[in-house]
Amino acid sequence: MVTGKDLNMGPCLPAALMVLIFLQNSKLETMRRNKHTSLLFLGTALFFSSCTKNFDTINTDPTKGASIAPGQQLASAAYYLDGGREMGYPNLYLMLPRVQYVNGSWGMRSGTKYIRNDFYNDRVWETFYGKSGKQLVDMLERIKGDTALVNYAAAGRILKVYIFSVLTDNYGDIPYTQAGQAYYEKVYTPAYDKQQDIYNDFFKELDEATAQFNANSEAIDNDIVYNGDLGKWKHLANSLRLRLAMRLTKRDAATAEAQVKKAVAAGVMQTAEDNFRMVHEAYNFPDLRGNGLSQALQEEQTYNYTIGCNTFVDYLKQENDPRIAAFFVNRDANGKDITSKTNYLSIKPGLYWWDDWADFIAADGTDIPQGNKYTLIAPPFYQLQAPFLHMGIAETEFLLAEAASRGWIAEDANAHYQAGIRDAMQQLDMYPGMVPVSGTEVDNFVQAHPLDATKAIEQINMQKWVALFPNGYEAFANQRRSGYPVLAAVDDVGGESETGSKPYLRLFYPSTEAFNNTQNYNDAIGRIGGKNDWMQPVWWDKQ
Repeated sequence: MVTGKDLNMGPCLPAALMVLIFLQNSKLETMRRNKHTSLLFLGTALFFSSCTKNFDTINTDPTKGASIAPGQQLASAAYYLDGGREMGYPNLYLMLPRVQYVNGSWGMRSGTKYIRNDFYNDRVWETFYGKSGKQLVDMLERIKGDTALVNYAAAGRILKVYIFSVLTDNYGDIPYTQAGQAYYEKVYTPAYDKQQDIYNDFFKELDEATAQFNANSEAIDNDIVYNGDLGKWKHLANSLRLRLAMRLTKRDAATAEAQVKKAVAAGVMQTAEDNFRMVHEAYNFPDLRGNGLSQALQEEQTYNYTIGCNTFVDYLKQENDPRIAAFFVNRDANGKDITSKTNYLSIKPGLYWWDDWADFIAADGTDIPQGNKYTLIAPPFYQLQAPFLHMGIAETEFLLAEAASRGWIAEDANAHYQAGIRDAMQQLDMYPGMVPVSGTEVDNFVQAHPLDATKAIEQINMQKWVALFPNGYEAFANQRRSGYPVLAAVDDVGGESETGSKPYLRLFYPSTEAFNNTQNYNDAIGRIGGKNDWMQPVWWDKQ
């Protein structure tokens, strides 16, 4: 266990090493700092003279505890998943435009034109792996063998599966078995596990975690996911198993079917109360209590350039979907109605908001300048206190509908499909300031959209795509797995695309891995053709 004492060992490094570090760093100082050199050197030398006296007293920080409560670590790992602007960046600029929900702003060129941006790309790795993942590994190591804390361990293992599933779905092979073991096992350069092996371990972990819960053991404190409700944690585990099982449909249908049946038998999410959603408060960056996507959207009023993409808006219009008014606004900054009489005006994938210079005639006949004409993301989605849904009952129902359509479970595919639509419409009520879709609108839409067995997989996954907004991470994974939506061709004005306008299939490994974990990094890219290539599919995405 790392204590306050351990973390303060730095001042008592050997004097020669401290002087070497000091002299090396001094070479990098600018001339204006030279006058401080002698004072710093003198202070360092004086400190060395008493470094070993009263070691424990000097090197223990009285303001810090010697251990961390597991509930605090569990909460911290969960908060990092979607709290804070840096976690909102990759969702907004990579994921959402990649699956053609939105585009228009300059930053979205990465996701809509397929232009590499390591800053956005690396945030997923650094947050899910470097912050949330390692936090959970540390928590699990600290409480290992403590029978009183088995509920923390079980919840932590389930959350760890979720975190590493996002990582491997985005990057492919990743450090997993040895991840976070630098302190405990002295593994400073963890090996990359193959995605197939990682998935097999996910299923094992979910088996063991759900069996580990014990209502007679200590309750989970600081549980910001389910407030200590063990039944809801189990429902999440089984729904997560269902999601991961369906991920294998193209690669290993037999395993997929077996794991689907296991999930259903154990009990998946039943109501919206089971939803894995993070609740946020109205805090701006860098506070993790604020919704990270909202923080990114509010930065420099990016929401004014986050425009509905043709692919998404046209589908909503085609289906006469009442949610179009929930997802997008049709008024300019002054409140003027700029909707045409029949259409919301969306933007082609690949275009910036300034690319189409034609003015727009509003519903009242007013000529609207080009910059104000587009359909923009609705305000409820960029409120700092907006929740973020990682997995919910609507997605679960669509997964069950697809499993039933494939003949893997003896249940009514249409019933699950229509339940998924209802749940997806009702889940919008969780956003602050959202005008609910009325019960009549829900009923009319459901009745007009029965499942057609001849195109069931398409229907289910298209409605699932709508339901997932604005969770671009899961939408990106499911689009690669299912093929839906079929992406429209990118309008690459200026020829900026780095892929020939072909959509990328994974994220780049961070460049830091090439420097800090060279051999294992090279082994991993050797399995995908010998280079860090975002056009190579992950293992389950069989082409």
